[in-house]
Amino acid sequence: MAVEPVVAQPVMTEPPSETAPGTEPGSPLQVRNMEAEDIEFVSRMLVDAFSDKFEHAVGKSRMEGAVQQTVASLGRSQDVWHRYRVAVYEGRPAGAMAIKFHGDSAMGDFSCGEACSFLGCGTCGLICMGAALENDNIPVGQCYLDHIGVDASFRGKGIGKVMLDRADYEARQHGCTAIFLWVKKGNRAVHLYERQGYVITHTFGGWFKRCATGSRDWHNMEKQL
Repeated sequence: MAVEPVVAQPVMTEPPSETAPGTEPGSPLQVRNMEAEDIEFVSRMLVDAFSDKFEHAVGKSRMEGAVQQTVASLGRSQDVWHRYRVAVYEGRPAGAMAIKFHGDSAMGDFSCGEACSFLGCGTCGLICMGAALENDNIPVGQCYLDHIGVDASFRGKGIGKVMLDRADYEARQHGCTAIFLWVKKGNRAVHLYERQGYVITHTFGGWFKRCATGSRDWHNMEKQL
């Protein structure tokens, strides 16, 4: 009697689920959503990340006022808190970033009168800088990395890379196929982004960017996910 050979069937396994960077158990570095207690730190990181632009817009003597104005505005703007992530290293806030997706139309609660109390005539420069750097035109299927910064005392620990990896992860979770950012021409961070897989797709700018931020030419850098 002939015996049919038994053919082993391949075992179907689920692909391993991707772990969000900055959530690994036991790691000294964790990345989480921003909370109310993070407002001042995130505000300082924002001003620090764009320090040359803020100084151009409001003046060097008003930089602390720019931080306090950002604290007050962001503290009221809970509708935009979902954009922010905070990197915590050994229990201490070490970095921050903000990401936006198509259709995110939430607006921050900006008060011109309040800004004047912190910045005086520097308020006009702040408003122009905000208009020059605001990006509400995010294409479908793309994520915009609005800004990212690491506290100077924590640099050299790979925190920036983990935050960039986290931005990639969240973009993929939203179904995005690309992530992009803006960076001024000549900024040393261009090389960091290139090492992360970003490429310059085009350069843009003009007189308004120059007047509002101090930098005429800006790169749009994009990474395919």
